[in-house]
Amino acid sequence: MSWWIEADGRVLPKQLAGQPALELVNTRSGWGEPWDDRQEYLRGYPWLTTLARLNGLLTPEVAGQLERAAARRPDEATRELERARGIRPDLYAVMLGEASDAAFARVARAVADARARQRLVRDGADPTRGTWRFAGRPTLADPVDGFLVSAGDLLSTPAPERVRRCPGVGCGWLFLDPSGRRRWCQMAVCGNRAKQARHTVSARAGRSGPRGDGAAGSAPRRQPRA
Repeated sequence: MSWWIEADGRVLPKQLAGQPALELVNTRSGWGEPWDDRQEYLRGYPWLTTLARLNGLLTPEVAGQLERAAARRPDEATRELERARGIRPDLYAVMLGEASDAAFARVARAVADARARQRLVRDGADPTRGTWRFAGRPTLADPVDGFLVSAGDLLSTPAPERVRRCPGVGCGWLFLDPSGRRRWCQMAVCGNRAKQARHTVSARAGRSGPRGDGAAGSAPRRQPRA
């Protein structure tokens, strides 16, 4: 088992959070630990469009249009990429109920700005229902704004009460836990690493007797493939 998938030739985290805004947060790993570039999954603007497509925020056609536009306007694409990366720490804290007032206000403003670009349009299949859509032609801001709108939707429902943080070493990923029984992002990865670490502690204690230190080696930090 692994932490990543390959889509459109790009390595991204496995989509296991159950909600688009949480999947954006999970594009970095090792939350709460020293940070370095190896923990970053958003390597460029095209990774952002692929992530949005995987989460149903962009159609494949629009994702392709935006990638071609990003190639023509690299400075604008870089700003959007940095906007996505920059909002993650605040989203992380807000989703866990650990945010300062200032962090919550930053998320609230970002969500409001994204929502302001949307219009409620009639659903073609059901004239009694409406759908929120971004007004006008697609822009390079659409992927990030889509994730922000998704964050607002999640935060305005009881669902944040069911957001959990994986306790795995080098992880910290978030996921929805509607049953209240899920502990790990993936039992086959983080859960098994924890079991192996406990086994190592037990084995060392058994070999060294009462004077053994019982310290388990730390699990390696998860890293995206190059």
